[in-house]
Amino acid sequence: MSNFTSPAIQAMNLVRYIGDEVVRLGKPIEMLDCADIQEIIGAPSGEFVEQLIEDLKRRGTIKGDLNPEMGGSSSFFSVTLTLDGWEQYEAEKRGEFSGNYGFIAMQFGDPKLDPFMKDIVKPAVKEGIGYKLVDMRDVGRAGVIDNIMRTQIRDAAFVIVDLTHGNPGAYWEAGYAEGLGKPVLYICEKATFDEDGTHFDTNHCTTIFWSRDDDEDFKQKLIATLRRSLNL
Repeated sequence: MSNFTSPAIQAMNLVRYIGDEVVRLGKPIEMLDCADIQEIIGAPSGEFVEQLIEDLKRRGTIKGDLNPEMGGSSSFFSVTLTLDGWEQYEAEKRGEFSGNYGFIAMQFGDPKLDPFMKDIVKPAVKEGIGYKLVDMRDVGRAGVIDNIMRTQIRDAAFVIVDLTHGNPGAYWEAGYAEGLGKPVLYICEKATFDEDGTHFDTNHCTTIFWSRDDDEDFKQKLIATLRRSLNL
């Protein structure tokens, strides 16, 4: 998992993993090896996973019995969620959990858009509101890409959608985020918008236009709009 994953998101990933496994199995997890799931939840080590589990046990979120293994990682037996844990699990599934990052939906491989995102948009968001902005290339890992994308959008604090290319995937991601109640901010290259516009379902939504002739104006409007949207 990418290096933006904070301990809070790791803890939520752990709750999600345990909940998914218990639902799939129909019973508590017989043995949960900390080393086996560290990459799944984005933790730096099996020891860190153990600490997360102990912290969540103290909070009354999960249940399980520790069995330290000599010379290896620790394991927990009979692991499941408490009632409070299941409430948190269901809330996360509805998109009510927000991480410390934003997600960008866009078309990849464009010689103008790619450097604009890398050199202007992502640094502006980091400097302006302290959030990292990621796209699917930043979070690639093993698994079904659609599920990974849904997870990234579901856990994001906000979503930025570039409509310059009329990319169907970007529109779909915008709709998914809107359905979860996430703040969604649309951006589009001004020349493209002036010539072709955007889909009628979004052309009445707040859209910030960008042009490589005036990056500063775009950055100021972007940060101001994000601050208002996130109540910063």
